[in-house]
Amino acid sequence: MNGFINFLEEKAMPVAGKIAAQRHIRALRDGLAITMPLIIIGSIFMILANFPVTGYADFVNGIFGAGFTTKLLYPVRVTFDIVAVLAVISISYQLAKDKEVDGLSAGALSLAAFLMLTPVQTINVVLENGDKLNLGKILPTANLSAGGLIVAILTAIIATEIFIFVVKKNWVLKMPESVPPAVAKSFTAITPGLIILVSFFFIRLGFESTSYQTVFAFVTKFVGAPLALVGLSFGGMVSTISLYSFFWTLGIHGTRVVFGVMDSILLPAMDQNRLALEAGHQAPNIVTLQFYDNFVNSLGGCGATLGLIICIILLAKSKQAKSIGKLALAPAIFNISEPIIFGIPIVMNPIMMIPFILAPLAVGSLTYIAMATGLVSYPAGIAVPWTVPSFFSGFLATNGDWRAIILQGVNIIVSALIYWPFLKAWDHKMVQQEQEDSNAI
Repeated sequence: MNGFINFLEEKAMPVAGKIAAQRHIRALRDGLAITMPLIIIGSIFMILANFPVTGYADFVNGIFGAGFTTKLLYPVRVTFDIVAVLAVISISYQLAKDKEVDGLSAGALSLAAFLMLTPVQTINVVLENGDKLNLGKILPTANLSAGGLIVAILTAIIATEIFIFVVKKNWVLKMPESVPPAVAKSFTAITPGLIILVSFFFIRLGFESTSYQTVFAFVTKFVGAPLALVGLSFGGMVSTISLYSFFWTLGIHGTRVVFGVMDSILLPAMDQNRLALEAGHQAPNIVTLQFYDNFVNSLGGCGATLGLIICIILLAKSKQAKSIGKLALAPAIFNISEPIIFGIPIVMNPIMMIPFILAPLAVGSLTYIAMATGLVSYPAGIAVPWTVPSFFSGFLATNGDWRAIILQGVNIIVSALIYWPFLKAWDHKMVQQEQEDSNAI
């Protein structure tokens, strides 16, 4: 173990540092970091709205009025549901600032380009007399939230690189020196802005001429289609976990992207297990939605991060790690992993990305083997909310199999063992950095 840790510190960390210093990766990491405060706040209200205790919703609604638990999701709408909007502005700003051009103009133009790609839906209501009442137009939040992050990231990079190229070539409108700097900057953005918006206008028209209709639909289908080929097999499970975990390491909401397609396979599989349960037969499917929600991602959310957080709280020495661990523990108990993903950060962190993918793969494989060999019952087709904490979720998802509790406990230990050597290497680096900062003061 010590030899592996030394290898990480002496060999892997320098390489990881060079990768992390690449300007696009650095811009993604720093740009997505701005979403962390909103994600943490949204996580608190998500827990309050979906607290997994029988009768909780009726109790809260009885005190504050009918439908109050639904109203608790209002803050979630203005945090989680605008992540892509914030990301496209912030990533663009970071890229532009790195090249010493106007970051605010670049961010504004990138946002305009992103909205250019975003389809608008018209809401009509048919009145009793048959007339149609136009209630206006909306932007679907599915495209503005983490589900649209892939498009947001690509848009920010492409639009900002165009902006940088045009400005560096000096293809801009120049104003007299007497004009205030703020006004001069706004005119500087006209030429690159025109090029960017025209380019993205034709990109949108191009997708509208295909069966996908939007770039968002193309990304979802392009990513998910290969998974549909392997479906519910062990190989399909490995591919699914690998893909959505990898997307998370890029700051992309991998579960929304991947399960947007996989749900069409997993939900029917869940229902087949439910019907088998009702008929008193053996469930036919190991891999269902509950397999992921209540066994792989029920250990602190995506990445099985509860083991990581336990390691941080018990063993980490750096102040940064301990602070993040304490902050992320409560959300992780309810399987919300964004605070730890963006807090460490795992996003664009070449060292921590590795166990983030390996841990859920190991957990998923152990769970599949335990169920395939009869050590633990298959998921019973019971729709257990993904926010139900470990141990409770496994017990409920298997229709009361106590062995599922033991399996989840083993999985937490396994994930902690996978994370520990990588965390120790990262923590050692953070301790050195904190000491250097302290000496500088």
